[in-house]
Amino acid sequence: MKYKMAYLSAFLFFCTTLVFSQKPEWKFIKETKGIKVYYREIPNRSLNEVKIQTTFDCSLSTIVEALRDVDSYPKWVYKAAYSKKVKQISMSEMIYYNKLDFPWPLSDRDVCIRTKVSQNLQTKEVISVSYAVEEALEEDPNQIRIKEFNSKWTFTPTGNTIKGEYVFSSNPGGAIPIWLVNASLEDGPIKTIQNLKKVLTEKQYIKNNELAILN
Repeated sequence: MKYKMAYLSAFLFFCTTLVFSQKPEWKFIKETKGIKVYYREIPNRSLNEVKIQTTFDCSLSTIVEALRDVDSYPKWVYKAAYSKKVKQISMSEMIYYNKLDFPWPLSDRDVCIRTKVSQNLQTKEVISVSYAVEEALEEDPNQIRIKEFNSKWTFTPTGNTIKGEYVFSSNPGGAIPIWLVNASLEDGPIKTIQNLKKVLTEKQYIKNNELAILN
């Protein structure tokens, strides 16, 4: 009997853990020129997690080269005013700094991000994972440091195109209305993806392949 009770307790614990660990389903927000936006609420937090889905008409290596060129982020990343590489950890991993231009009267933000690119050599799928780090650079008292940021890019070859999925969450900090933050989480990624698709036509990204990405 005691073995049955132990088994039942373990089973109930597993089921309870599974239920509470599940995140809410994604909710579709809108689609703009082939760029789909979804969001879901993060448990115990008022900010949303955002997912972007789209396709790219280029090679995997072209996308990776553009992502690694952090100095050029102000050309296509929404609200990025200045970007620079802080530390090259390996060929596929680095820490970079990004300053974000916020509209008056809000203070500008900045963030230090550690990012790593990897590829599945069997499926050729490329993943880029990024998260905020605090120890990379001393904080500027004239700006607000973003300390909560997590993102994941997934690029999957599908015939003649690349399926791209971008999932991220971020807390800009400071006194900003939550509704304004969540609104920017919808429009900002769309503008970023639209700009990214434009820079992917530049020869410097098409010709280079420093990480030897399999296309």
